[in-house]
Amino acid sequence: MATHQFCTLGWLEESSRIYRANPTAKDKLKNLTVKICFRVKCDPGWGISEDIIFGAFFDRGELKTLKIFTEDEAFHEAEYLLVATPRAWKRILRKEHEFVADLMLGKIKLELGTKVKMLDIALHLNNIFDFLTQVDLQFPDEMSKDELTAYRSKMETLQRERGP
Repeated sequence: MATHQFCTLGWLEESSRIYRANPTAKDKLKNLTVKICFRVKCDPGWGISEDIIFGAFFDRGELKTLKIFTEDEAFHEAEYLLVATPRAWKRILRKEHEFVADLMLGKIKLELGTKVKMLDIALHLNNIFDFLTQVDLQFPDEMSKDELTAYRSKMETLQRERGP
């Protein structure tokens, strides 16, 4: 299995492919219709010099969109925008922390949408996080110095290409 790096197009594309090929994953989210985005706060030490927003849109469990969004796209298209540091997202994706607990404690903030409605769909988020981690996912703090340098370059290119 190929290793994919956090917040890259390759990670999202492979996660999307795996999800669509797995009827069990879709069945777990069959009652979910949501447009949700996740903001990863900038962390230059992790090679992320600007915030990155990725999102997943579902219609009754069918994955409609999984991509990197601009801020304008996220605010115009999503129902929810959750915000956290890369380290906080890593802890959630690695199942070292519980999403609901971190949301309630303010480690994950809700920038768009209401907390009451977010709590209604919060249990589905564990299934979303599960499908995002079906790949061998590498975070910047797990990279060698050379890998981190290449990752920084990849992130800068991505940010230039998506524009302001």
